[in-house]
Amino acid sequence: MAPRRPDSGTTDVRTAILTAATRLFEERGVDGLSMRQIATAIGYSATTIYLHFDGKDALMLAVCSSGFDEFGASLEAAARSAVTPLQGISASSDAYVQFALANPMLYDVMFVRPKEWAIAAPGDPASFQGLVGVVNAAMDTGDLRRADPRDVAAGVWSVLHGVVALALAFRDQIDLFEPAEVLTRARTLVNALLDALK
Repeated sequence: MAPRRPDSGTTDVRTAILTAATRLFEERGVDGLSMRQIATAIGYSATTIYLHFDGKDALMLAVCSSGFDEFGASLEAAARSAVTPLQGISASSDAYVQFALANPMLYDVMFVRPKEWAIAAPGDPASFQGLVGVVNAAMDTGDLRRADPRDVAAGVWSVLHGVVALALAFRDQIDLFEPAEVLTRARTLVNALLDALK
């Protein structure tokens, strides 16, 4: 006997909707994604989705919010795994590049061509606040000279974003953007920036 599907209003269905929406979004992009496709993927009617989300924008906001949470958690875990705050900046930088290359569509709507529905609230995302904290800690230990930690973190973020955005834009046209090369390039540039701030 087949297991009974959860009731259409349950948390399990909401999770299934988000999982399917994220997968289809990564495969097709936001313009190629429809509520009907998501409903088919989870085995419910499109009407069921509206029990959990007001519409496509609300669903995509939830997808992107989940993406920001995952992105921030990966950066934080990388920083915590390092022995020193300076090494934490480097580890976070690696995690940044790896997340972007593994989730190109999500990275695109989060940071390259952000949509109104991609960000829930104005202000610094938690991932950036975490980077500011690690930079500040590296200044406290004397590994970096004292400066505005937010400005330094913005410099690190800018370097990473530049490397990643180019890689995502030209990965099919230019052979300089294989993942290992992108990671090496990002490390080199971030290390050069950090060396200039010691």
